[in-house]
Amino acid sequence: MDNFYLPKKVTATTNACLDTQIIKDFFHNFSFMASELSVLTNEEFIFSLGSAKKVEDNNYEYVINVEKTGVFISAKGKAELIRGVLTLFNLIKMDYNGNAYIKCGVYKENPLIEVRMAHFCVFHDTKLYELERFIRFVGALKYTHVIVEFWGMLKFDALKELAWENAYKKEEIRPIFQIANDLGVEVIPMFNHWGHASASRVKHGKHVVLNQNPALQYYFSNDGWCWNYKNPKTQELHAKIRQELIELCGEGNYFHIGCDEAYGFDFSIESMTEFCSYVNELSAELNKTGRKAIVWGDMFVAKHEDFNKNNVYTVNSKSLETEEFFLNNLDKNICIADWQYCSPEYPIETSYIFKNAGFNTLICPFDVGVNQVKACVNTAKDGFSGIIHTTWHTLSTGYPLLYLSGKLCYSYNAPNHVVECANLLRKCYFVDGDYEKSGWSEKEIFPRTN
Repeated sequence: MDNFYLPKKVTATTNACLDTQIIKDFFHNFSFMASELSVLTNEEFIFSLGSAKKVEDNNYEYVINVEKTGVFISAKGKAELIRGVLTLFNLIKMDYNGNAYIKCGVYKENPLIEVRMAHFCVFHDTKLYELERFIRFVGALKYTHVIVEFWGMLKFDALKELAWENAYKKEEIRPIFQIANDLGVEVIPMFNHWGHASASRVKHGKHVVLNQNPALQYYFSNDGWCWNYKNPKTQELHAKIRQELIELCGEGNYFHIGCDEAYGFDFSIESMTEFCSYVNELSAELNKTGRKAIVWGDMFVAKHEDFNKNNVYTVNSKSLETEEFFLNNLDKNICIADWQYCSPEYPIETSYIFKNAGFNTLICPFDVGVNQVKACVNTAKDGFSGIIHTTWHTLSTGYPLLYLSGKLCYSYNAPNHVVECANLLRKCYFVDGDYEKSGWSEKEIFPRTN
């Protein structure tokens, strides 16, 4: 088969959205540092190298035509063009003589799942390079959105105790979020408005606010785990937080308000009514800004006796009656994020409960195992709104499953997802020999545990 060989320096005619440093860095890295890219900009959603012909097919997000004399990509819009160029970069190979090339042919595709979100937690121990590495990686995998959740690690103007002393300033985060935008990825702000008010994992007993200032107890439930959403002062604080996060993350269509694992909730009709009103008000407020509220689904679904016994579902609603109450009283504009991490068999039954009730439902794989990821993604293909691949505290081993989710959202097979993941990561996040930053774990040998 004929090939297009990349010269040491190439100039592309393309849309201004690709005149960014991250795209040029990606081209250099994906070409094994054999070629450098410069651009001439125009207003068309194209990417043209050399003299290849334009091939059009409106049934696809983008069409790539590779000829011996060059490359031509045509796309439907900005995000589609960026994804087309990222696909092109992945087609670059190296021959036995160290020459970078792309096989000639026409390449075109659509995703099987249109909304592809990835979730990242900035913990106390999270380093900024880890956030940037994650952003670059999900961008290279053509995820459409990234949800960033700061666990006491962003300095807010609204209340200084929302952040630990070593938390990051917004000025440190903005350049990383810009990389996401330059890769066609929307950054979704997130702040938990109900459970997890400690901004710390429950198993370690820390509380970002109350470990600094116990006098702020009135913002929380008696045990401190949940926000006291009934308190007008809490609602006022949350409004300020949302405003700050929206400003930091930039334009977008979503805001994740969390609301999972609200331990101690009594599920009385009064409490459920008050909570539904509260969430519905948040949803209406966000709708005015053009955003949809995303809410974790565990508090709203109950155990069903006919569930597949091989799937273990996390269901925190106390009965089918309380489930019905929530499903009937929550605003249908809310997007439900259904996280079921221990369900290895398709279909994920809880997701159909939300879908059948009229909610846009996002299914959430996690770094548990291959079968669990496949069950979630295959369920999402049944006409659901999309996926959110969640990562939590497991990214030191979880990158390959994040890779697998991204690939399964297209028609790609990933039989060697661990090796393939490493191959992609070292291209999109070149570490120049830094051992700790290479791969997805700072160490190879960990203390043995029984």
